[in-house]
Amino acid sequence: MLRIRAKSPELFDSLLPEELRKLPEELERVNELLDNPAIVEPFIKRFNVLMGRPCVPIETYVRLMYLKFRHQLGYETLVAEVSDSYAWRRFCGIGYNDRMPDSTTLIKLTHKYGEETIKELHNALIAGLKAKRLIRGRKIRMDTTVVEANVHYPTDASVLTDGLRRMYKQMGHIAKSGLRLGRSYKKVKKLLFSISQHLRKRSNASQDKVRKINKNIISIANAVISKVRDVIKNKKGISKHRKNIISNTASITQQVAAQSLERMDGIKPQYRIVSIHDPEARPIVKGKLDKPVQFGRIAAIVQDESGYITVAQAHQGNPAEVNMTQQLVNEHQDVCSCKVKAIAADTGFSSDENIQALARSGIKHIGIPARGKPMPEVRKKQKQTWFKKLRAFRAGIEGVISFLKRSFGFGRSMLRGNTGTSVWVSWAVITANLYRFGKNI
Repeated sequence: MLRIRAKSPELFDSLLPEELRKLPEELERVNELLDNPAIVEPFIKRFNVLMGRPCVPIETYVRLMYLKFRHQLGYETLVAEVSDSYAWRRFCGIGYNDRMPDSTTLIKLTHKYGEETIKELHNALIAGLKAKRLIRGRKIRMDTTVVEANVHYPTDASVLTDGLRRMYKQMGHIAKSGLRLGRSYKKVKKLLFSISQHLRKRSNASQDKVRKINKNIISIANAVISKVRDVIKNKKGISKHRKNIISNTASITQQVAAQSLERMDGIKPQYRIVSIHDPEARPIVKGKLDKPVQFGRIAAIVQDESGYITVAQAHQGNPAEVNMTQQLVNEHQDVCSCKVKAIAADTGFSSDENIQALARSGIKHIGIPARGKPMPEVRKKQKQTWFKKLRAFRAGIEGVISFLKRSFGFGRSMLRGNTGTSVWVSWAVITANLYRFGKNI
């Protein structure tokens, strides 16, 4: 059953000193902005059910998630910290005698509410800021960055080992399966260690040995997959849910084994799986010296001249920025209900088609540098004062991205999958906007 509002203050509340009844200035302002019926409307529209156990109130959940991303806390740490703080309990609407929500409950609710609900929450927040005349939305800047998946650096052998480890744990839940995967898993771990020993030598002979070890690991993985599939097919008493989990892991591990053979033959797989736990993550090359290859997804953000982020999107793989330009501008105009007059972006968003489309839509000043050596008329435009100001304005979004990654966990998603990353990106941006309003920046 959906609950919207938290409990009203208790009688015990009036006995507390005034210092304990007063929220910090930041939380007071955030509470004021969140105390808006439009904030809970997306949840009511999708999850307004009158049957079942009462869930965590929506107002409490939203405020808990703000504290989680604001202070970059894990769910268990969040529950412990809120439980121990009068101010945070009061901010979240949790009575001093009330039991805190379990960390697992918050995790399940985050997955349950999903991507679309949180996006609508973000849009409602932007509408509230616009109603307070804090957002104009006439001048914007945009950029993309990598949101890394929570995975280790992948090699073919290590990803296969992860698949075997996961199947080993999952088969442990099946009583009397008849499989002894522990031996195969331990053997693969020893082979994985021997690979690191051979790679230290950096000789042709050691490279040949590594190839042989990789083939051995692939053959062991294929044999284990075959045995696991036989068990879940023939053994009775295994739940459908358990079968689906094990079959999915076996299928992903088999794809990793196949792509490993392709890579050994010099063939580059079109969609390389870099993680068993997050198979939708992709390798992304951004040209950074410290991180030549990153693994995750691309996030695109749009910020207006007031400093609030109006649009945040997560994309699988590494799509070209030039294909996002018009989509980002259109979404910003829909969210803010306004017409953009000036736009600033880097060369990645530039193309003749985009420049012409933006000009036709009524954008007067387009501060996007042309690719390559510009034509004389383009060079003349780029020397004008308004273009130079937009170019300087665009540079500020690099600092915004850095701030998001340092302060709100924007750089690495702790949620798996494309949907999970989109939810993570949206919450990080919502928290950043609330923080800006709370600090009155």
